[in-house]
Amino acid sequence: MTAYLQRRGFGLTFRIAVPTDLRKRVGGREITKALKTTDRLVAIPLALSLAAQAKVLFNELRGRMGKKTEVDSIETGYTLTYDFDDSGKVKTLAIQAEPHETESAVAAGAAMMLAMAQSGPRQTMPAPIEITQHEPQQGAWQTTPTFKAVVDDFLAKYAKKNKSAMLKKHLQALPMLLEVVGDKPITDIKQGDINRFFELLGRLPPQWAAECRRMKLTIFELAELEHEETIGPKTFDATYVSCVRPFLKAARKDWQDLGFPLGPSTDGVEYVGDREEGGYKQRALKPAELGRLFGGAEMEIFAHDAKKAHFYWLPHLGLFTGARVNELCQLNPQVDIFMDADTKTWCLNISKDTAADERIKKSVKTGEARKVPIHKMLLELGFLEYVERVKAAGAKLLFPEWKPINRRASGEAEKWFRQLLRDTELRDETPGLRLLGMHIFRHTLLTYGVMQEPALGLFGITGHAQGDIPIPVTGAARGYLTASLISPLDSKSALLNQLDYGLDFFKPITV
Repeated sequence: MTAYLQRRGFGLTFRIAVPTDLRKRVGGREITKALKTTDRLVAIPLALSLAAQAKVLFNELRGRMGKKTEVDSIETGYTLTYDFDDSGKVKTLAIQAEPHETESAVAAGAAMMLAMAQSGPRQTMPAPIEITQHEPQQGAWQTTPTFKAVVDDFLAKYAKKNKSAMLKKHLQALPMLLEVVGDKPITDIKQGDINRFFELLGRLPPQWAAECRRMKLTIFELAELEHEETIGPKTFDATYVSCVRPFLKAARKDWQDLGFPLGPSTDGVEYVGDREEGGYKQRALKPAELGRLFGGAEMEIFAHDAKKAHFYWLPHLGLFTGARVNELCQLNPQVDIFMDADTKTWCLNISKDTAADERIKKSVKTGEARKVPIHKMLLELGFLEYVERVKAAGAKLLFPEWKPINRRASGEAEKWFRQLLRDTELRDETPGLRLLGMHIFRHTLLTYGVMQEPALGLFGITGHAQGDIPIPVTGAARGYLTASLISPLDSKSALLNQLDYGLDFFKPITV
């Protein structure tokens, strides 16, 4: 979109900034005019014409129109050059323009001549117009948008939707697509560009962005290296295909009038990596592994040192809630841990909408807030005493010792726990049966729930889809159901309290 064109509501508006030295004389900082159209192809030459008039008038105000030769510097792909005679009249107006810009250039030139005639006695009749055509110089403004404009437009619109989890995926996938395709005119986009993007994905490691930063390589250079592990089929589909598909659909709808081709799509795109489905999946801890982690020397040290209380409580909370690590770390002890007024049940309020530490942005993967009852074992071990201590210190993070990274509360905590698994020799990299991080507690809670007699369905505790609703209700019908009435918090608590791992836990000291 040209620099002089701005979208306001559903329409397009001409806008030009008034030079600083003229603002007092003009009486404002900018000049705007509604163009009464939503069609860019109509609005662009109108905006350029108005910009030309405005710039001539700016020159008039500065008293510069009496110079022998004047070259306007409108930021377009064409050049308008004026030659004045000694009396100040325009002798000729030469236009250099690309073929597709000729019409706009002539319109702008004619508008200038009219503005000159209306602004003073120097110009009383139109001057002859000489038109020459040329190829645009490097960096010249073009009427055909580039691919970056389409990507930026889609991301800006999507950011206004209340879909933070999917926006995060778009912010990862689409800039990468732009890097692979290149910022070329949208008329040059081909299906081969999309195919090349997905082919490249199959040769990248799971944490490709971090690897690019660490090794100071482009994604193309990284793809040329040998990697022990590449992006898996689930991520390929759930992140990259699911992002590019709606992006291309929106691009065809919003940009086809400006030349975006109708052909490119994700139809027929297939995973070409070397990972098998589920190869990166983690598993539940076995009984012996639970004993090693929660009954080992490391946990005993954490329990007996108040300065290491965060090391103690994070794994215990994960074990008895199955919550995601960031959901736990972003909890604000001032507002997110309380006794529910209706059920008198102590709970964690996992929500992105409650007050947060100013260094983080809260998020919930499903987008839906949920109350998680606090297991009776956590209460016996003194979790509420820990909460009161952190709360009294004025902290707005449950584990203030871990500093947020990139607006996420769990960055340092995740790294610490992965190292703890290495230190305790519990880390397991067997494909499909891995023990790599805090996510193992989601598998552990659900698995041990099912193993009990009778089996416990704890999906409502972990926040999985339909976890609170015992029948498969989907689509619009689900929106009519109130989950808290179907599965009230006290019922959840009674269910969760039946979960017994058969472990003897170290009780932490209280200060």
